[in-house]
Amino acid sequence: MGFLKRIFGKKEVQKEQKQKEEEQIPPDEFFAIHFIKKGGFFIYCASEMEVQDTFRNILKELGVQIKMNGNPSEVIRQHFEDYLSFFEQNGVEDSDVYVTDCEALLTSSAGIMFSPAQLKHRKFEELPKIFVVFAITSQMVKDIHEGMKVLKRKNNLSAPITPLTLQNFTGKPDKNSIDTFGLNSKKTYLILLEDLPLEQA
Repeated sequence: MGFLKRIFGKKEVQKEQKQKEEEQIPPDEFFAIHFIKKGGFFIYCASEMEVQDTFRNILKELGVQIKMNGNPSEVIRQHFEDYLSFFEQNGVEDSDVYVTDCEALLTSSAGIMFSPAQLKHRKFEELPKIFVVFAITSQMVKDIHEGMKVLKRKNNLSAPITPLTLQNFTGKPDKNSIDTFGLNSKKTYLILLEDLPLEQA
């Protein structure tokens, strides 16, 4: 029994040390590290020009035959108006890439929170397997609770709304990960634009 106590005691100490180390990592760095660990493609952009270069490179990587979802949001239209001809007029059914903005980035879980409207009031499994998500650094919040506050404030909601959170970015279930196994999965590119002054970022 003493031997087992030493083994489990050691594991517990290692777990506590790892937790303390992670707590010292700034939230934005924690998000980026764990987003990538979960299989996502994280691209930080310091300017609008970098956003355009990044989006162009993603399209090149995905191939010239890609079809993006129709009726993009106003945010997407504003940032990617040069590419509106790529968006399918027939909507989600004929697309293989889903380009969208989001409500919040959850730093504690490295997840992306969407409103039902951003997902066209569809389930994740009804949407294309590849997501390209545009976000800004000021959308980073700690968790779903803080994300709900942002959602309510932004939309002046009186009635409750159920957000959807994406946390697996491999495009397939990860049986080796307790954190993401069983969750909806999309191959995800996250384009993150810096919108905070450097001293506040």
